[in-house]
Amino acid sequence: MRKKILGIVSTSYHLMVLLFLKDAFWADADVDLVLTDKSPFFYDLYQSGRPGKYFRRVFFANAKKIKNPYKSAPVVLWESFVHNPTTKAMLADIPSEGCFSYADFDNYDDIFFASPGMPDEIVKEISRTAIKRNRDVNFHRFEDGFASYTKPPVPAVSSPLGRKLYRLFFGYDIKEHEKELYLFEPALAEKNVADTTATGFSLIQIPKTKERIRLVTEQIQDILQFESRSFAENYMFLGQGTANCTQNPLTYRGLILDIAEHVGFENFVVKPHPRGDHDRFEDHIHIYTDSCPFELAVAEGTMEDKTLISYYSTACVSGKLLFDSDCRIIFLYPMAEDSFNEKCDYEDYFRKLCELYDNIYIAHTKEELWSLLDQ
Repeated sequence: MRKKILGIVSTSYHLMVLLFLKDAFWADADVDLVLTDKSPFFYDLYQSGRPGKYFRRVFFANAKKIKNPYKSAPVVLWESFVHNPTTKAMLADIPSEGCFSYADFDNYDDIFFASPGMPDEIVKEISRTAIKRNRDVNFHRFEDGFASYTKPPVPAVSSPLGRKLYRLFFGYDIKEHEKELYLFEPALAEKNVADTTATGFSLIQIPKTKERIRLVTEQIQDILQFESRSFAENYMFLGQGTANCTQNPLTYRGLILDIAEHVGFENFVVKPHPRGDHDRFEDHIHIYTDSCPFELAVAEGTMEDKTLISYYSTACVSGKLLFDSDCRIIFLYPMAEDSFNEKCDYEDYFRKLCELYDNIYIAHTKEELWSLLDQ
């Protein structure tokens, strides 16, 4: 009998990783997909029907239908063991050809999702329904970029009372059914993630081959149908989120301007962070804007001859993890510690990145930075 697998994705990165998993491990399984409303364009993507070329069924999960994500214990108990109307509302019918709803939700053998730390409310609702329908269902995590290597996963049934009640009523022990975290580079995992004894999760490598990279690139381009923007500048700076760079924006901005002056303003472009307030430089520096997900732009080869510069934005690493990109990367975080409200304390992660890839560097001083830029 063919296994029935459900994958839950909230970003284009999640979808790319899931396609790698599907090609590597699920050739003999029926694979369904949940697109969530965490990415605004996923609703239109769902209605387009394009993901249906690669998955048996595609659902859309509307978190706005979850009236109260912070439910009381009695409500959680009732919805877990008696009746859960929330999942049904969240996966309500959407009139469009090839669209599926709660009525088509299967008894799944395995459910895959990306949630560093605690699963979100959508995953929790689906988990309750899935366990109630199949008391042998297994849950698996897959990577969500940097956070998955630095933040240990928390079980889908997280409270001790919840786990006890599932064992009592269903004979279901979440610790026996959620044990795996799939990563492209398990060697990058921080100790708090890699310690299987402490987390209960074993790390499994997602295998990549040139043929698999080519196939997934074609599939994701067909599904998302974005065209990446080409640009003439050889150096791109990727901005940080506002929450991480408001302590001293003068240092943050000053170093960016120094780099632009060193390589030439005409040869330098800034990609603002979506939540950044300090990445705009009026007419002084070129600004890169693109609707195409950055990972997909990397996959299309737009960045291969570029140098990506960042304080510690790991968006520039995702192209290497997914598609083995050859672009150069320079991290600057040791040079601007006073810019950030939170300390970048993942030195092991960045050190291992430099060991795994030949063209990733960390600049500790301006002298090191100028030397790297001049190479």
